[in-house]
Amino acid sequence: MEKQSNGVWGKLGRLLVPQREVQAPETITNDRILAEIIRCFEASLNRESIGSSLLFDASYVIILHPTTYAERLAALPVIVNEAVNAFYATIDRRKGNNGRIVTVASHWHFKFGPGTEFEGRTVGLADVEVVGSLTGGSLENDSLNAIPVGGNLKATRKVKNTNVYEKMDLNLPAFSHIDFRESGAFAVRIDPARLQTEAPKTDKSAPVATQSASTPAPAKPAVPSGTLARLDCYVADQNTEETYWMNDREVVIARDEPDNQLFANYIRLKSPYVSNPHARIRYDAASGQFQLASFSQHETRLNERVIARSEPGNPAWVTLPSPSQILLNGVVTLSFTRNE
Repeated sequence: MEKQSNGVWGKLGRLLVPQREVQAPETITNDRILAEIIRCFEASLNRESIGSSLLFDASYVIILHPTTYAERLAALPVIVNEAVNAFYATIDRRKGNNGRIVTVASHWHFKFGPGTEFEGRTVGLADVEVVGSLTGGSLENDSLNAIPVGGNLKATRKVKNTNVYEKMDLNLPAFSHIDFRESGAFAVRIDPARLQTEAPKTDKSAPVATQSASTPAPAKPAVPSGTLARLDCYVADQNTEETYWMNDREVVIARDEPDNQLFANYIRLKSPYVSNPHARIRYDAASGQFQLASFSQHETRLNERVIARSEPGNPAWVTLPSPSQILLNGVVTLSFTRNE
């Protein structure tokens, strides 16, 4: 009877004082971040396209709670890669045979940053704030100082707690407290070949235009004599591109400074995100392979893998395959190709 009495009183107590349900805090997943970026892209594709011309946002700022950002940091390159693949797949479905692809930027830009509030709203552990724009440089934190207070940018943003994206005048100084300077910034070249539409079918009986014998085909850019490798460089913070030829068996990648102007084997990059020196590339004749060493306190990635920092006097060399992508401090992208 005592046990039955306790059972009755227990049930009565639970009716009078409901038990508090303990729920684990909602966590954010890589797939959730990816889905938000893809939805922003598709919203811009629907909004920006004109007639048969497909136009879309190429620059994205993704703001996460600092704790979430730290937890997801290692996965960000993979998220970016999956997002770009999804972009191309969506374009392939939309372009058909008559669609025309229009791009404002030459690269996809992704900037992830930690923040606790944005546009007057609190950013929680499970929140993802995604903002997209057509151009690649408009949302970069470095350019905010040059924009007068109150300056706005036309951008696409997800409305809080909904799946709706709206066009808005974004107040650019709202980004001033978000830290985009270190890792978390990525630039992926937009492949023109992936954007081409299929050529319309032609009547085989119709005459086919041929190139006149007097009109030579366009010549490919000549490779300088003695070149060992080619480095195509994209500096995201400056939105500039340049090609460098590796003619020496070892080259140094460094920030453009007065103290390194006399060194012939230096590749000098005009970006504050590059260290002086940042990395070295060498050709090892014994193995017939190229090698890379990093000396910067900031992150260096080789094909999305972080390279350990070494001292200039004791470089820790890693194999540099061809082709490869080298990412300096999340901002400068070097596409490496050896000369066969």
